[in-house]
Amino acid sequence: MQWRQPSVRMLGCHGGRQAQRWVVQVFKAVAPKEMMPVEHLRSDKGETQVFEGQYVLWGGEHSLFTRKLQAMLNYLAVPYTFKLKSEASQAAVEARLGTHFIPGLETPEGWFLHDTTPIGLMLNHKYPDRPLLPKTPVQKIAAHLLEDWADEWFGRYAINSRWCYPDNVAAIAEGFYANRIGRFQAEGLSSDEKLAAAELIQTIRDNFGLRACHNRGCGPDQSAQVRRDFDSLMQDAAVHFSEQPYLLGGCASLGDFTFAGLFKAHIASDPEPRRWIEASAPSLLRRMNEIFESESSRGEYWPGDALPKTLTPFFHHMRDTYHEFLKASRLALAEGEKWCALDLGDGPVSMRALKYSEVSRRHIRAEILALSNSERKAVERALEPLGVLDAYRLPALPVATAA
Repeated sequence: MQWRQPSVRMLGCHGGRQAQRWVVQVFKAVAPKEMMPVEHLRSDKGETQVFEGQYVLWGGEHSLFTRKLQAMLNYLAVPYTFKLKSEASQAAVEARLGTHFIPGLETPEGWFLHDTTPIGLMLNHKYPDRPLLPKTPVQKIAAHLLEDWADEWFGRYAINSRWCYPDNVAAIAEGFYANRIGRFQAEGLSSDEKLAAAELIQTIRDNFGLRACHNRGCGPDQSAQVRRDFDSLMQDAAVHFSEQPYLLGGCASLGDFTFAGLFKAHIASDPEPRRWIEASAPSLLRRMNEIFESESSRGEYWPGDALPKTLTPFFHHMRDTYHEFLKASRLALAEGEKWCALDLGDGPVSMRALKYSEVSRRHIRAEILALSNSERKAVERALEPLGVLDAYRLPALPVATAA
């Protein structure tokens, strides 16, 4: 396989050290006093920390990526507080993060960071005794592929099951409203607040939820396909996680936290996807909660830089679904188009072309190119037969097109 080395200008980032700075936005500032008070605290149980003080996780209980980052912090056993991005805190948090997206992580130094992938790379660098990524080449690239796939494809299960089923929309109303007014769901609502919640959730569904489903090709007309895809994948996941503690053996990697975040924010908490998982792979409810709550045991990744055989269905799935989207989205972006189409088994499905997906693809391509010749050959021997490198062979689009 030929890998053409792109220029730094084309990549935007290049190789291991620079990858740790990949799309990280750090804002040094003093936290405003009006931000929300501490609600939840997780201690380090006596372990020595690299930084003194607490991390602050800003987000929402129903957000996949908030819960992904929370699982990461749990695993590292660092002290943190979970604060809600509510109506009261929204303006201050967004000003510090420079984005309206959640989650955000406030570090003990007062930095504000967003995007769970570069945050994970930063935390992996800061806590080398509790790695979030393997160091060996095959497992390292496999970990990047697994996280990228989970981050970008699992969202289709999350938003379809949440917003395309009226009973589910009604069931989540009170939790969404509670977070909006700065309360955790368990704190409850008054009678008047419950009425307001029922009205608000319809607005969120119409103005955000169904639009997001349309953009990702998983609206009501695609519900049957999404459900079949979910059931098949989760059955494979149940087999893998019955044999392995984590994706790559005895240590977690970034994709494990996406799995755990999906379950914590959506599958276990929303009634519709909970029905799905109880019918297809009920054992995952317990296993994903264990991963969400787990702390690093200083275990080892799978020996010999090998990959567990039970990961093969995951690689086949990403090859046949997400990687087809990556290629179609990249082509659309290159041609200045906003939409692309791919066939997931029931005919062409339209999806919004995503610039972020090209940025992510470029990052993983850069990681592969940064390997030594011998390391790259080992990666190719292990992963090329699975068909999961083809999407990353494609040249990077110019930064102006993809950024």
